[in-house]
Amino acid sequence: MATAAAFVLAGAAQAGTIGAASLDDVTLGGNATAYWADALNYYGSNPGSDASSFAAAFAGYGNGGAWSLMGTAQGNSFSVANSAFNYSFSKNAGNQSGTWSITNLSAAQVVLDLAFSMHTGDAGTAFLFDNQAIGAGQTLQGSWKIEWLNNADKIPNFSNMNLFGRDLSGGAGAGAAAAITAVPEPATWAMLLTGLCGIGLTLQRGQPARVKKKHGNNNSQ
Repeated sequence: MATAAAFVLAGAAQAGTIGAASLDDVTLGGNATAYWADALNYYGSNPGSDASSFAAAFAGYGNGGAWSLMGTAQGNSFSVANSAFNYSFSKNAGNQSGTWSITNLSAAQVVLDLAFSMHTGDAGTAFLFDNQAIGAGQTLQGSWKIEWLNNADKIPNFSNMNLFGRDLSGGAGAGAAAAITAVPEPATWAMLLTGLCGIGLTLQRGQPARVKKKHGNNNSQ
């Protein structure tokens, strides 16, 4: 993951204030600066399963692909919307901090953008992990805490969290699309050439089909 950006983004519609929210409020893979979020966006609306509350703020990162919901955390449980990854989520007794994790179930490393979007009462904040690499079968552990304020100038309690992804490359995770056209077997080529010779090579064939594998944006997402 890239070193954390040196700025904070704030949403326009704010029910509370950004308070002391900072990039180290959500981490993934460790606690050092390199594992902090790369950007954050404070907003004052309930994100639900909609990425519109932060999409414009994070538009300058990645390749501009569409955000897709990967799963939703309610309480200490995680409802999976994309089964290419495993997830965990927990909150502490005070409902203002906890842990989370993501596991790449693919047999290859993947790289994607992640948006950790947390709603808390009447305010919320999204945290971006830009070009996050996750090795084959690897689990990245992270932490989260709430430091922004609601409209009563209090640190609000956790309500729900939605994890979004986009711009996936690498393995077959996060809904990557793979369109594969089979390469003919050697025996098939032999039969084809024999047939062409038998008719005096009077017919011209196109180029043989090639393997095409396209890793789409995370639009399972």
